[in-house]
This record gives sequence, C-alpha cells and structure tokens, in this order.
Amino acid sequence: MARKYYGFFPAPPARIPYPLMTGARWLSRTFLLACFLLAAYAAVALLVAPGRARSAFGVVVLCLAPLVANLGLLSSSGSHYRRQNAFWVLWAAGCALWSAAELLWAIPLLRGGQIAPQGVADLLFFLSLAPMLAALSLRPHRRRIANALRNGYVDLLLLICLWLYLYGYFVLAPSVFSPGPAGYAPPYAGLTAAANFLLAPLLFQLWRTTRTGWRRLYGHLLGAASLHAAAWLAIRWALVRGVYHAGSLWDVPLIASFLWFGWTGMEAHRLKPTPEEWPGTLSHRWALRLEISGIIAVSVLGALAIIGARNMQTAHFRADLTLVAIVVGVLLLLLRQRRVDRYRHRLLEQTQISLDKKNRLQAYLVLTEKLASLGDLAAGAARGISDPLTAIFGYTALLNAEPDAGPRVRSAAQKIEAQAHRTRGLVENLLRFARQVPSEKTLLDLNALLLSVIQLHRFHLADSSVVAHLERGPDLPAVRGDPKLLLQVFDEIIENAADAMRPRGGGRLNIRTRMEGDRIVAEFADTGPGLSHPDLVFDPFYTTKGVGEGTGLGLSICFGIVQEHAGEISCHNGPDGGAVFSISLPAVVLPLPLRSLLEPVGRSS
Repeated sequence: MARKYYGFFPAPPARIPYPLMTGARWLSRTFLLACFLLAAYAAVALLVAPGRARSAFGVVVLCLAPLVANLGLLSSSGSHYRRQNAFWVLWAAGCALWSAAELLWAIPLLRGGQIAPQGVADLLFFLSLAPMLAALSLRPHRRRIANALRNGYVDLLLLICLWLYLYGYFVLAPSVFSPGPAGYAPPYAGLTAAANFLLAPLLFQLWRTTRTGWRRLYGHLLGAASLHAAAWLAIRWALVRGVYHAGSLWDVPLIASFLWFGWTGMEAHRLKPTPEEWPGTLSHRWALRLEISGIIAVSVLGALAIIGARNMQTAHFRADLTLVAIVVGVLLLLLRQRRVDRYRHRLLEQTQISLDKKNRLQAYLVLTEKLASLGDLAAGAARGISDPLTAIFGYTALLNAEPDAGPRVRSAAQKIEAQAHRTRGLVENLLRFARQVPSEKTLLDLNALLLSVIQLHRFHLADSSVVAHLERGPDLPAVRGDPKLLLQVFDEIIENAADAMRPRGGGRLNIRTRMEGDRIVAEFADTGPGLSHPDLVFDPFYTTKGVGEGTGLGLSICFGIVQEHAGEISCHNGPDGGAVFSISLPAVVLPLPLRSLLEPVGRSS
C-alpha cells in the first residue's frame, strides 16, 4: 500500500501499515533521543559556568555531531541505485569536512588559547558545501536521466575549483595584502552567507518537483540546510562581536541541523525510495550550464580585478588566480565533454547493434513465416504428386514386363521410370522441407558426428581438391537431435562448399566447434567465392547452380531441420572471402558416466 503522506514527520499510526509502523516508532524514538541530547546540551550551556571545561565539552560535541550525521547518512548508501548511494556519500563527505574543520578550529581553544577564525579550518568550512551541491547535481530521484553519464565526480571537482577560486579571490587576497580582521572577516562572512544560502533554493526546487518519498527527504534536507546556514551565520556574527563562547547556546541550532541531517539519512533508509518517472522543471543540463556560467563569471571577476584595482599586488594576485582557475576549469569541462562524447558514442554503438539485432530478428520471423506457408503448400503438393507417381511406376513396370514390347518401348519406359524416380526425390525433399517426416532425437556427440560426415565425403572432397580440417572444441557436452537429419544438414553445407570451390581448383574448408554460453556452435568457413546474396540463401527454390543441378530446397530444408532442433543457422561472407555458415544447437550437460550412452552413429566414421 503506497504512502500518501508527504509531511516532514511520520503520519499518524492509523494511516501506516504494520511494517511501516515499526519504522515510524523507531524514527520517533530517534527523534525523541535527539531532542533529549539537545536539551542536555542546552542544560549544560545554562548550568555550567563559562570556562575551559564547558568550552571543551562544546568542542567535543561540535566535532561529534557531524560524525553522528554521517552514520545516519551513510546508512542509506547501500541501495541498489548507484546515484542514490553516491548522493548520500557526497552529503556525508560535506559533514566530514565540517567535522575536520571544527577540530582544527578548536585545537587552539583546547590548548588554552583563543578561537582563531582564520586559516585552513575556515577553508574547510567553506568547502564543505561543495560535495553537497555536487550531490544535488546527481538528482537521484530521477530515472533515465543524463546524469547516468556518471559526471558527478567531474562536477564535484569543478565545484571545488570554483570554491577555491572564490575563497582565494574574495578572502585570501585581501587578508594577505591587508592583514587583520578588517581584511578577512567581512569578505569571509559575506562569501559564506552566499554559499550557505545557495543550497536552499536548489533543494526547494527539487522538493517542489518531486512527488514520491523523495519529496519528504528533500523537505528534510531543505529544513536542515536552512537551519544549518542560519546557525552558522549567527555564530559568525557572535564571533565578530566577541560574544560567542564554545559550549554556549549559540551551538544548539548548529547541532540540531546535523542531527536533522542524520535523521534524514535514517528516514531514507526506512523509506527506500526508488527513482521516479517525473518530468520536473529543472533541465538535465543545469549542472553543466552552472559550470559554464561559473567559468564566465571567473573571467569577468578577473577583468574587474584589473580594471578597478586599488592595490596592484591584490590585483595581480587575483589576475594570476583567475588565469589558473580558467585553465583548470576549461580542462575539467573538456574532460566532462569527452566523457559525454564517449558515452554518446557507446550509446550509438549499442543502438546500432540493437537495430541490427532487430532487423535480423524481423528477417528471421519473415523467413520463418514464409517457410511455414510454403511448407504447408509443399506438403499438399507432395501428397498430390505421390499418387500419380505410384501409377507411373506401375505402368512402367507393366511396359518393362510386356514380352511384345520392342526396344524403343522399353527404352521409353526406362526413361519415364528414371524421371519418375527423380520426381520422387523432389517429393521427398518437399516432405522434408515441410517437416512431414517424423524424427527420433537421441543424445549425440557433435564432434564425432562431424568427423563421420567428413569421412563420408572424403572421396568427394578429394575429387574437388578440397581439404577439410576439423578443429574440435574440447570437452563439449552432448546435443539432442536426430542423427540422420543433422547428417543431412552437415552433408548439404559441405557439399555446397565443395561445389563452390571446385571451379577455382579447390580450396580449404575449416570446421570449428566451440561453446558459447549454453549452446554448441559448429562453424563452416570455406575459401570459395563467397555468397552473392546471403539474405536469400535460405529462401525456398533459390539456387546459384545451373538448370538441373539443384532445386534450391537444400538449405531451406536445413533451416527447418535446425529450427526443429531448437537451434539457429546463419551465414555471411568472411572478412577474407569465402562463405561462413554457423549452426548453434542447445547443449545437454551430462555426468561423465552417461557420456558412453551417446548415439553410436555420432562416433562412427
């Protein structure tokens, strides 16, 4: 039963089926535990006097809160969808960067000094948003989207490069050439505010365009990210005015935001949302457009640094930084485009292969229907011809037994009988083509069967100066089939190959057997002139032989026999010339003691 409630908190118990009831109660208890931890922290902040003990307690909690969020976020990274797993891993990476920054930021405080809001810690605080923005570019709620190109990691690198550039341009340059809080605090606060509140509109857009369980998750992330941004800006404001103390009530909203992130991950683990079919309003190329816009903005900022320069050292630093950012950004964009082109090329190849398979399947179905229709027609014609042939044989026998018949009469009777025998052979071929002859299938050794066919044709092949070579696949399983019918198929292919190579003074026929999956494949490759129309080879009455040399039914009958054995037969011209016939039959795996029960005709020579 689908859930119809998309609020931030679990629906009332009466609306939840029993399996979800347990998860709802567990999440409710987790929420109560989080509230208890926040209340305990607030109690410590209110009851414990400011000092080193309370500061140490606050620092430890601020370092552990992102790690607790990581546990909840990573609990959802084991689904069957890779983009969903990457989404939660990237979100957890942002929390891990925040935890590392908290630790670096508070080390001077734990050593007895003062909080120093400058250096690597602040850079890690600023970079912690880059993995989260890259996670949003994956859009795990969508199905069949261009993000399947797996460009999320390239997007992450581009965002990190852009983040480093903005930090160096707005924060590092003025702080290096204008030391002191006046050159550092205002630009860092403004840049951090802009970066934090960039996340909220994107999450709101994703929340607005989803309709399944992802709407609930995006709503939680939107609330947690907004609370996180507001709490961080409040702490920076308190730091600037000198009223912030570690372990105070200023940290409560920040800790609550991390607990909210972790609770969202556990909620995703419970809901196990699947990708949805929803068109949405965000273009699938918004990440690429945002990156291109970033490169353009970098170029504009570099030009403004030179045009409106008041400090030439700062201007040169920003210009050099802009040049490096443009080069790195263009290289990453080229890498992304190369990945896209490679994916599209692979997609085109797969599409072409699918179209070829579709065309072959359609041709196979058309040929099968054609053979079935002609088979019914041939069976009726063969039964209609059999009765007149019986009468012809009877009258020719009477003429041959007539004592008063002269030599001319006996000669005419013998010619009539010979032509009748030829007609009977054609009727038998028609019956075989129509599959009116019953067959008895037994277990056969295909290698031995092919060897016996080659032995039977050794004189015919020698007269045609054809050398036949059999490359037997090792330890091939048995096949189930009628040995007489399969002998007829192999006999027809070998005889056609010999007839094709005879005008050229002979040649070579390579026969190879091998396993392909659960099927045994026998391949016949000759060095003859090849096939002029490979697509017509199995059509009834199609022949390239002269008048009176062939009826054009041989390979059509072979097609029906192989089809009756649940196999496939195909032909094409080899890359070096010559025709290649391939026959695939289903294998029957037998225990070793039963291999001796194979049909003896398959081992004869």
